[in-house]
Amino acid sequence: MALNYTLKENRIVEAKVTFLRVVPNGKRQTLADIYSKFQDQSWIKSLTPLCIQESYRVRVNRTLEKIVKIIEDSQAIAGMDAVVTDAAEYIVSVLAREAVIKELSHREVPIPELFKQQSSQNPGFDFFTINQSEVLLFGEAKYVNGSNAYGRALKQISEFIDIKNDIADIADLVTLVPSDILDKVGVGTKGYIAAFSSTSLESNRIISGIQSNDDYAKVKNYDELVLVAVDML
Repeated sequence: MALNYTLKENRIVEAKVTFLRVVPNGKRQTLADIYSKFQDQSWIKSLTPLCIQESYRVRVNRTLEKIVKIIEDSQAIAGMDAVVTDAAEYIVSVLAREAVIKELSHREVPIPELFKQQSSQNPGFDFFTINQSEVLLFGEAKYVNGSNAYGRALKQISEFIDIKNDIADIADLVTLVPSDILDKVGVGTKGYIAAFSSTSLESNRIISGIQSNDDYAKVKNYDELVLVAVDML
């Protein structure tokens, strides 16, 4: 199931760096669509051995229970199309992933929320895609109410690189991503996606701020960097 959004920007910032900007077509509707998307467990059927399939189903169902609670909490908020912070974080992450897949023709990798055991210390990246060069991209999403959160997203990616969280994530991807692609990650062939909540600030000013960010200077030096602004006004 595809998620609906409005594409505002798709531009090349510099070599190997792309900027996308999208707007949810209703935050509460997007949240409901995310729940429907997560219900699709067809990707599990191709996994082997068979015992893995049931393990993933258990984890997916736990995630669906969390999303139901988030939807209920959001519906209890007064205000047109208001959602709780946890819901906003889901929207930024999942819409950014959807935009990269659709607009840049990346291949899907199941969302980690559906298959990873949750950890309170050093959780891994929020999502993954595979680009047309067969390179794995690691996505990190950040939401800050009323702010352009690119600084937090880039900082988190930079810190994850330092502590090798991308390498640590490989263990969770061996049944989902071809081994030759994972092997390339081990020798430094990889990319990143920085997804972040955005305001009404004009895109040129957002990009200018990103380009002056120290963490951007570090993260862009890999095979691909995609910046995804998700308007959350």
